Amino acid sequence: MKKLVLKYVRKTYRKVSRYFLRKRLKNQNFTILAPTCIAGVIYHELGLPFASPTINLWMHDKDFYKFVNNLKAYLAHDLVFVQGIDDTPTAYLDDILIHFNHYHSDEEAREKWNSRKARMNYNNLFIIGGDNPDGGVVTDEEIASLGNVACVNKLVFTIRDLPQLDYTMKLPKDPEKECINVYMFDKTSVLNRYRWEKTFDYVSWLNKGL
Repeated sequence: MKKLVLKYVRKTYRKVSRYFLRKRLKNQNFTILAPTCIAGVIYHELGLPFASPTINLWMHDKDFYKFVNNLKAYLAHDLVFVQGIDDTPTAYLDDILIHFNHYHSDEEAREKWNSRKARMNYNNLFIIGGDNPDGGVVTDEEIASLGNVACVNKLVFTIRDLPQLDYTMKLPKDPEKECINVYMFDKTSVLNRYRWEKTFDYVSWLNKGL
């Protein structure tokens, strides 16, 4: 009975939360690029179509910084799928490895990547990064490199104090790693909210694109 009540409370909270998030949102046609599923979560909560290729996939943060710093050059490449790395579709985009962990086949992953790439709005671009060291330690210089990327708004979740970079947001570190927890798995409340939802008002952040 207790589990059923908790499930109902969580479902009701999410429904009410979505209503007010969508009511506040003024900016409708934007592209969010991220190395994890956070972009897809935000689009879903706001009831908007996926206008970004980085949906339902992940790549290492170090690769993500390379990707966004040379965005159009990377997007001009075709995906080259490889076998034996993951149980789900995995492909190289030039020298960047992308894990399509929510897709069932190479064909599905390619089709979704290309269709969502075609919807991108380069004039209303938002970027969310992190500092997870899996795949190699992310340096302060790599985080600072986002300053060179032309976009409306950017954000990096990090455990570091980087006051000189106004687009960083400090979150508690993983107790077992010197980084934030992978921010798509870090649910820390009774309401099943992600930690970043508690500190990141993404609607206000997106509305700055107007």
